[in-house]
Amino acid sequence: MKTIEVKCYEFDELSDQAKEKALSNYQMNAEYNWGDDAINSLKSFFNEIGLTIKNYSIDWLSPSHSQIEWDGKHNGRFIKEYFTGYSSDYTLSKSWNKNRDIRDAVWEFLIDCKNDYEYQISEKGYKELCDANEYYFDENGNLI
Repeated sequence: MKTIEVKCYEFDELSDQAKEKALSNYQMNAEYNWGDDAINSLKSFFNEIGLTIKNYSIDWLSPSHSQIEWDGKHNGRFIKEYFTGYSSDYTLSKSWNKNRDIRDAVWEFLIDCKNDYEYQISEKGYKELCDANEYYFDENGNLI
């Protein structure tokens, strides 16, 4: 057996070049951390207004490339602000209660998720993730 010592660095301790590499590696494989919660919120929203989602395809970084299809006729009623406990509930209910327009509510939801995901994969967002999870790197920015 052989023991090898390696110097470990926190994200803030890396050189600018190593930070770029660490962030790039993360971004290449990152998925929207809250995607499942967002979808559950969207499905619950549709249920709250009396509709069901037939099909969806969501590009979290490009709302204009996303598609959501639904069935039924909405009930037009006011809905509560939170129905799943996830933050998208508020985005959907606020828009819906303002003008009862499904497309506006869904668009606001998609924009909100896009902004959240962009933050998640930003350097600041990644640094927070690294700090919270005590990630360490080698001097080249490779996650250890």
